[in-house]
Amino acid sequence: MNRLDEKADMRIKVASKRERSGELGFTMIETMIALVVMMIVGLGAASLFFFAAQNNMGANDRELAMAVAQKRMEWLRSIPLNTNTMSTAYAYPDGGLAATQASGVVETTVSAGRTYQVTTIISDVDTDADTAAASAAMPATVKIITVKVQPTGSGPGWSQANSVFGSVWLTTQRSLNQFGPHRVTP
Repeated sequence: MNRLDEKADMRIKVASKRERSGELGFTMIETMIALVVMMIVGLGAASLFFFAAQNNMGANDRELAMAVAQKRMEWLRSIPLNTNTMSTAYAYPDGGLAATQASGVVETTVSAGRTYQVTTIISDVDTDADTAAASAAMPATVKIITVKVQPTGSGPGWSQANSVFGSVWLTTQRSLNQFGPHRVTP
């Protein structure tokens, strides 16, 4: 070969090496940084899955508590409100609608393997327009019934003791189907 061919051949080899120098691949440090970034993203996604699973369990628990509260409220609404039941003491499942103490009657019930504390509060409403004196309507003709259901023990999500969503409350108002003492008859 002549000298010109050798020089041209050498230039081609040097140019080829320069092109390949940009294709060397990742260094060990670049690979480690990429792995750390992927690990941080993966741990963030895993914690979101854990949070979602915990809230799903809490929603199930809350649904069961609501079912307990609704069942109790339906029972209370099924009791006919008359002069007999208004003076019969409250007791589930065969009691009446007499007013309870301000703290209510506390019972424990189990639903789907979970224990709940059920508090029932029945209060008489003073229907007299004169707020200075006690009502002349004795017994009271209007009652407010409140049922509070709270899970006992620690559990997932909303039912934990330090949770703001620790209980389910249902409230209704019942009135006696008779004329009160303040009705003016013609």
